[in-house]
Amino acid sequence: MNLIFCNTLEKVTEENRVRTALVSIYEEHGEWSVFWNEQAEGKAVRDVWYEGMMWDEALQGFREGLDGKFKEGFVPLIRGTDLGRRMAPRGGFTQMLHYYSEANLQSELFNTLRQWRREQAAKEGKSAFIIATNRILQMLSVFVPHNLDELRQIPGFGEQRLASYGQPLLELLQQVPQSTPFPLDWVKEKVDPELFEQWLEEQYRKKETAGEKKRETKRALLEAMEKGVTLDQIASELAMERRELILLLEELDRDGYDVGPFIEMELQAVAKTEQKQAEKLFRDIGHRYLKPVVQQLYSEDELKQRDVSQIYDWLRLYRLKYRRHAG
Repeated sequence: MNLIFCNTLEKVTEENRVRTALVSIYEEHGEWSVFWNEQAEGKAVRDVWYEGMMWDEALQGFREGLDGKFKEGFVPLIRGTDLGRRMAPRGGFTQMLHYYSEANLQSELFNTLRQWRREQAAKEGKSAFIIATNRILQMLSVFVPHNLDELRQIPGFGEQRLASYGQPLLELLQQVPQSTPFPLDWVKEKVDPELFEQWLEEQYRKKETAGEKKRETKRALLEAMEKGVTLDQIASELAMERRELILLLEELDRDGYDVGPFIEMELQAVAKTEQKQAEKLFRDIGHRYLKPVVQQLYSEDELKQRDVSQIYDWLRLYRLKYRRHAG
């Protein structure tokens, strides 16, 4: 059994005695265990907070268990790391921009930007959030940058996104008058601290809920894979897009789950010649970006006749297989 994490916590009782406990995380053969060990009335007591194969669930059990112990008055001897206890959020300037843009959303321009994103994602065969997240589009609709320098002040716009999408976005945004100035320092004065704090608390709750939903979806995906259910059937049962499930499949692969048999089953529908060509292209030009592979694998006429989203889906699956063998 491999010790992954360990820390000692103490609590001073009403009798001025010190109760000592040890929280630890172990891993053995892909299974995770989270233990709370404490001396109570001269006896060693062990609480098992989690035992299983899901790291996300182990971490959640660790955090929830510690939150309860913190409320009882336990404090860690080794400080300086977040032991799962979420301290009161303060929020940085980027979060202030998120909050302000959400509170002052310009719906018409936001919807125009979403339509542009949908079209761009379809052209590139990418998930929409990779082009730009909703929060980026919200900030664009509120602050309306008119040049590259102003666009750089929007969080999330690094040089790569600027090079790829800066010009077409500016062509859209320049048609709308600016109602607020750049730089955006003035936002700090406009944000109500109390309302901002409430918003931060709400974001935390949403994040926790989303995390739990994701863990449940991963469990459902694993169970369906064990039953030999196809990706289309899983997508139908869970009311999710195939691409969303493939992203989760990639996460499960990174977490150490054996997704190989499921990938092989899904790839049976793809011609062996296409798979061999894809393998050669991954070796020759790399597998980080799929668009160059698609452009060399199929002609323009072939792409017009095929469902491009399905092409990207099977290439993502084959890339997983390729990485497993190459790595």
